[in-house]
Amino acid sequence: MLFCRQSPGAKEAVGILLLVVFGVFVAAPSAQAQPKLSLAEERGVFVILADGRVLLRVRFRGSYASCEERAKAILKRLQEVFAASWKSPPTFRIVREQSGAFSAFCGGKRLFSVFWEDARSNSSNPLDLAILWLNEVQMAFYGVSEGTCEVEKAFTGLASFCHPKFDGRKTSSGETYSSYAFTAAHRTLPLGSVLLVTNPRNGKRVVVKVNDRGPWRKNRVVDLSLVAAKALGIEGAGVDSVRIEVIRWKKR
Repeated sequence: MLFCRQSPGAKEAVGILLLVVFGVFVAAPSAQAQPKLSLAEERGVFVILADGRVLLRVRFRGSYASCEERAKAILKRLQEVFAASWKSPPTFRIVREQSGAFSAFCGGKRLFSVFWEDARSNSSNPLDLAILWLNEVQMAFYGVSEGTCEVEKAFTGLASFCHPKFDGRKTSSGETYSSYAFTAAHRTLPLGSVLLVTNPRNGKRVVVKVNDRGPWRKNRVVDLSLVAAKALGIEGAGVDSVRIEVIRWKKR
């Protein structure tokens, strides 16, 4: 009945308003934007990319018939993780195998393993290379490397890292603490918060999930896991100034 007595001009104005409102609802993002994962070859090296940004380079075939076959298997696992529905941020972690290799996981999904052959061909060691690769993967997962993430707030302060002696203890979130998981402790941020931590001295960045409370020294703002501290290059000093950005989590 509202439209029956309106003039043509009024009808047109209402129609435009409805289109604008409808357009706002359509354009509003309801989930985390997913980067496009792809595989490329560079002089015999197979490179996995996210929107053109390098995540990792496969130079060793491992138990596969070729480097290409191994790279395709890793790409498929990453695509499954990126396309999965996640109600809350998953935990990215590294597990040391009995063989000496280091395997990377997202939640309960194995993504890849890093062997000594990988480390030698990348002029690194297995743990450091696993940290580098997995951190690149999770930065793409959260839209950090693509610049599509939203920052809720930012602050600076001192970061320390949690001693490995706490491995196996239950955190405030109920998760078991591991020095090899990309996690952090903060006194007040909601458990499950995703943080982008930057070391301003060297520009290194790491993504961590808050799963515990702390640190309890008032002059420190965040406690990092060992792998997060290594990713930032602060494990030697033990404590360093960092910039912290809280990333808005969008359900996938």
